[in-house]
Amino acid sequence: MATSDNLHMFEDHPRWEEYKFEKLRPSTTSSSPGKRVKKRYQPRRSLVRKEGKSNVAYRGIRNKGLHYVKDFYNSLLDLKWRYAFLVLFGGFLASYLTFAILYWVLGYVHGDFHNLHNPHWVPCFMKVTSFWDSLLFSIETQSTVGYGTLYPSPECGAANIPLVFLQMTLGVLLEAVILGMVFVKIARPKNRCQTIMFSRSVCVCQEDGEMCLQIRVGDLRSKTHLIDASVYAMVVQKNICKEKYVYPLYQHNMELTSNGIKEKIFLIWPMVLSHKITENSPLWNVRPEDLFLDKFEMIIFLEGTIETTGELMQSRTSYSASEIIWGHRFARIEEYDEKSNSWCIDFVRFDNVVPSQTPKCSAKEAQLLYKGTGIFKNLEKGSSGKRRAQSETDDIDSVSIASVDSYGTASESHSDNNDDDDITRRHSTASL
Repeated sequence: MATSDNLHMFEDHPRWEEYKFEKLRPSTTSSSPGKRVKKRYQPRRSLVRKEGKSNVAYRGIRNKGLHYVKDFYNSLLDLKWRYAFLVLFGGFLASYLTFAILYWVLGYVHGDFHNLHNPHWVPCFMKVTSFWDSLLFSIETQSTVGYGTLYPSPECGAANIPLVFLQMTLGVLLEAVILGMVFVKIARPKNRCQTIMFSRSVCVCQEDGEMCLQIRVGDLRSKTHLIDASVYAMVVQKNICKEKYVYPLYQHNMELTSNGIKEKIFLIWPMVLSHKITENSPLWNVRPEDLFLDKFEMIIFLEGTIETTGELMQSRTSYSASEIIWGHRFARIEEYDEKSNSWCIDFVRFDNVVPSQTPKCSAKEAQLLYKGTGIFKNLEKGSSGKRRAQSETDDIDSVSIASVDSYGTASESHSDNNDDDDITRRHSTASL
């Protein structure tokens, strides 16, 4: 096994993920025992920032600039505004200067500047006596404001007419490209994401007897809404397949539902999106203490059609494991105002959460705990069975809140009671 501090993906051992932390472990034979060492486990950096921008850097791309040049128009659209204005003013200035030089060279070759005081001389461009006159003539030609004292002469019609035609044609094309770029940047659908709100944190609570994860999303626009909006999510974490191959950024599907309409939502008012933590969920084995390790990230996508423009928009955000609040749910923000005869939404409480009785264990452990008490069987019986199951549910909730502070506390006590019963039955059988 290599002992170098540099880790190479293709040169090191295929199972380098299993022992790479040994290289980062601080040495016990340090010359300075009082020296502080770095932590082995650093908090995970997000792949997607809160505002939806990617936090991924690409390296080792050959001819990267050439690829961007081939996709020239989209490259212009992705420019920041300061560079976009630089392209706007720089493009027009370069065009003006280029044709001004051509006009000046044409006049110089024709001999206009050598016959300025010859009253019988007919120049190519009337009243153009210097380079600054050529620049002004170029601006008048491309902007089509109309010729004043400076105008072309038919004396050099074979040269100046094609040059004027070329500048006007290229000027129209340049205006269409640059002004179109500015307009599209102003009206880009991603700007609609500025009025989409996601909750600051994520809640894990118990609802309808199941563990679920909840996220709140809202739209600040009350007059126009997204059409055919849908939401989906994924969990990104490390995954090791059966062949011991490591995927450091493996994407797991995470289904989100809004009330009873699955992934389709209509954001007339803020909605609470729920994810049922079942056996197929990537959060099935996650316990409250696992959230401190911060080893996974949830990325939320909301897509819809803008009602005013008909364009498709997508809003993104992400949550780390440390942003999950266990045992809480979102506070109610909908209230009916009898004075205005309308429902009012209080966005001041948009991120507020309230405590909720939730087992302090993973969803898998909670299901085993509930099955051990026979609650699921009682729920299938009649009304008396439902009342009995409800009382047992309350009991198990209190047990979960009070005693299931760490993994296996309640299950261990349950197994100890079963062992005591087995020992008692064995003694009674031996005595008989």
